[in-house]
Amino acid sequence: MPDPGTPASSTPAPSTPAQGAWTTERIVRLVALTLLGIAVLQIILPFLGALTWAAIIAITVWPAFIWLTRRLGERPVLAASFCSLALFLVLIVPFAVLTATLGQALPQLAAMLKELVVSVAPTPPDWVSDLPLVGGLIREVWIDAVTDMSGLITRALPAAEQAGVWALAQGANLALALLEFLFAILIAAVFLITADRSADLAERLVSRLNIGEQGRIIPLVVGTVRSVSIGLVGTAAVQASVAALGFFIADMPGVAVLGFATFMLALVQLPTLLIWLPSAIWLYYTGETGSAIFLGIWGAALVNTVDNFLRPYLISRGAKLPFALILMGVLGGLLAWGIIGLFIGPTLLAVAYSLIRSWIGTAREAVNLPPNGS
Repeated sequence: MPDPGTPASSTPAPSTPAQGAWTTERIVRLVALTLLGIAVLQIILPFLGALTWAAIIAITVWPAFIWLTRRLGERPVLAASFCSLALFLVLIVPFAVLTATLGQALPQLAAMLKELVVSVAPTPPDWVSDLPLVGGLIREVWIDAVTDMSGLITRALPAAEQAGVWALAQGANLALALLEFLFAILIAAVFLITADRSADLAERLVSRLNIGEQGRIIPLVVGTVRSVSIGLVGTAAVQASVAALGFFIADMPGVAVLGFATFMLALVQLPTLLIWLPSAIWLYYTGETGSAIFLGIWGAALVNTVDNFLRPYLISRGAKLPFALILMGVLGGLLAWGIIGLFIGPTLLAVAYSLIRSWIGTAREAVNLPPNGS
């Protein structure tokens, strides 16, 4: 009979690895998951841009999709089809037409520059020279500017012609961009139809990440993307439409190209006067003084000012964030990731801003906690 004071068996108990220890099984599992993640990333990388655009499009058109679904008797598939068709007609068709005519537009621009060189007056009108005090100064500046501009334009003509050849060579890349955007519209339709499952997946992911105020992250992202999309794209579209109407009334050639250029400049937050002011100057030097004056007044009074109140109003309707933060995200995102960064930049800054505010609030509560025992 064994002694009660001694162990029943002298065989040592098997040792278990400490929690968090890097065992062979854990290392193999981590390597396998890493390889799987790399493989999946390589598979979806060609579609990452289209997926991102699809998410932005779906978030932006969601209110219209809900309204249309109710109007169609709770038929989400039909509503998503109508949304996709509308996006195709509004976004794809005009861009495709512009792409097809871009190669012809640049040679026309070169011809316009040639006409400008011929029509520029070497000296200012007499009434300008006769102005008291400043007439002589304006005359000298005019002559210097005309001389320099003529030489500059003359030197730029070969570059403009080469740009036309380059535009034709880039047709394949533009066609691929159109296909990617078309693919994004189709994916956006799927996102709209399966919105409930997508929202549930996003909520679970945020919950697993355990970051900040989980209930605010997803609404913040959605609100920021939607408000920035409506604010930037809507404002740029309005400015381009107003500018195109002015170009049409002033009988400018290449109204579609000039309108699209205005839209792109407004979208990337550059002044639209880079388009309408040279157009007005060109009209003036080609003898269309009335059209030039009209286009200058139209651009200064409407095109150049409509964004001052329209953009802040549209953005502030969705994102309850400082407008300076949104603008910083727009410009920083554009420099970092291109056009798509216009939407990614402010969204990331909005999430970071919310998390920092949440962290500061938590820290403040921790500082103000009453002492133990009170």
